[in-house]
Amino acid sequence: MFRRPSLHTAAAVTAVAAITALGLSACSDPNATSNTGSTASAGASASSTSNVTTTWGLKPVDSVTALVPADFKDKTIQNAIYNDFPPEEFQENGQLVGIQPDITLALSEVMGVKVNNASVGTFDSIIPGISSGRYDMASADFGVTKARLNQVDFVSEFAIGTGFATKSGSNITINSASDLCGHSIGVVAGSYFIDQVNQTSADCTKAGKAALSVQTYPDDGARILAITNGRTEITATSADAMAYIIKSQNVPLTLQKFVYEPLEQGIALKNGSSLGPALQAAMKEIINDGTYGKILKKWGVDTIGYTSADQAKLYTDPSQLPNG
Repeated sequence: MFRRPSLHTAAAVTAVAAITALGLSACSDPNATSNTGSTASAGASASSTSNVTTTWGLKPVDSVTALVPADFKDKTIQNAIYNDFPPEEFQENGQLVGIQPDITLALSEVMGVKVNNASVGTFDSIIPGISSGRYDMASADFGVTKARLNQVDFVSEFAIGTGFATKSGSNITINSASDLCGHSIGVVAGSYFIDQVNQTSADCTKAGKAALSVQTYPDDGARILAITNGRTEITATSADAMAYIIKSQNVPLTLQKFVYEPLEQGIALKNGSSLGPALQAAMKEIINDGTYGKILKKWGVDTIGYTSADQAKLYTDPSQLPNG
């Protein structure tokens, strides 16, 4: 849990109320879990007042189940999900909701397997948890980077650019990466946004401009609180998450027009995991049957989705990436 400093303005009080709504999950037990089962264990979909979906009504698909390794057919797959990153993944009344839990549910149904979703409050603990064998996979909206591919494999889901926001009333306008030069910027520890802003900072100094002051925070609630309290001038996260937070949580931030180059996002697996081909096949299946599109539309981000199942890739080596 992060410590909240004293607040002196009405805008800051509003921000804290909004952050509480989206960020309390970051203070919860990181080992708390919620179960996602196959069709056999799924119930009826939740009411329209809830974001929880308990089934997509899918049946196991033979061509997909044939790829599921024997040891995963007879066990519950342990899946880590970061619990503080709406609309990708967050908690609603103690349950994990968002794009990632919904995609995981659909994948589990066509694979004919059971998945246990572990709610994790610290993003940078997830990859070490996969490497150690604590988790079999992680649906945590990971950017697929060369550095991460030296640690884990990925099945890609879609590509998203990085969005930026400033505190409402700020005179900062970001129309290009160079507009970030000389400013302080907040990002979540362990996120790929750190690499992006560090590269931008290096480009700034090469161009004779001031470097960025990069500040890292343990979770998104702390990152947002930092900008609303004036500890940072700019905040960065995925473009979809930034827009969702500003629109739905009444946070006093202004979304900037500039979006940093899109990056593939994916489900992480242990290096060499035998589960990879089955997950890729399942991803292609839900893209083809339309469930994938329904999930993205539910969360208002259908424009980020793949237009072809062939875009869903299994990444196992940095050489597969552009300029790899």
